[in-house]
Amino acid sequence: RNDAAQALITLRAKGSIDEQSVACKVDTGRAIAVAGLHPATGGSGLELCSGDMLLEALVACAGVTLKAVATALEFKLGAATVEAEGDLDFRG
Repeated sequence: RNDAAQALITLRAKGSIDEQSVACKVDTGRAIAVAGLHPATGGSGLELCSGDMLLEALVACAGVTLKAVATALEFKLGAATVEAEGDLDFRG
């Protein structure tokens, strides 16, 4: 609050291409998440779908922001659900 420059941060993500399969190993800071193709595009379904990961990150950001704002406003937030969905067109 006292130094606006302190409020500016840069977020980074890092991954490495898997040598054995069509996948990318993403370092989450807690574990390695292996993202691969969605089964509709020929993926095995064993790896995480990057589209799902994107929606999960959006839901996490919205949920944490909602809770933080409610806390800052001293508003008792009851049960809440945050959902996101996206349409994929694999036709090319």
